[in-house]
Amino acid sequence: MNNSEFITIIEDVVSTSAIEDTIDNLGSPPGRKPDENLVKKSVWFNSLSNSDKNMVKSIISDAVNESVFGFLCVLDGVRSISKSGDSNNLKLTHGNTLLNETENELLHDLYKNV
Repeated sequence: MNNSEFITIIEDVVSTSAIEDTIDNLGSPPGRKPDENLVKKSVWFNSLSNSDKNMVKSIISDAVNESVFGFLCVLDGVRSISKSGDSNNLKLTHGNTLLNETENELLHDLYKNV
């Protein structure tokens, strides 16, 4: 797997799944006894017009994508998690392949291009 393939998989199994699951849970909370807060959110969401529901879905999509993008920025070392400002020096490998090699296209740049 290379870094581009990794991003395609992340888009599918992380971003798309999180967006779809969040929207599905808002529409119909899962479980025999769903969390009370989720039920309240669901009642509110289901009372919205289709236009407003689409706006909420768009906001959910934006939030998920910004979260994944930010996390990839951390993996790429362009957004520091160190208080001292030092480089993150994080290494993401799959098998023997370094996926966040700084000489390759950065993960967060690939993500925005998916």
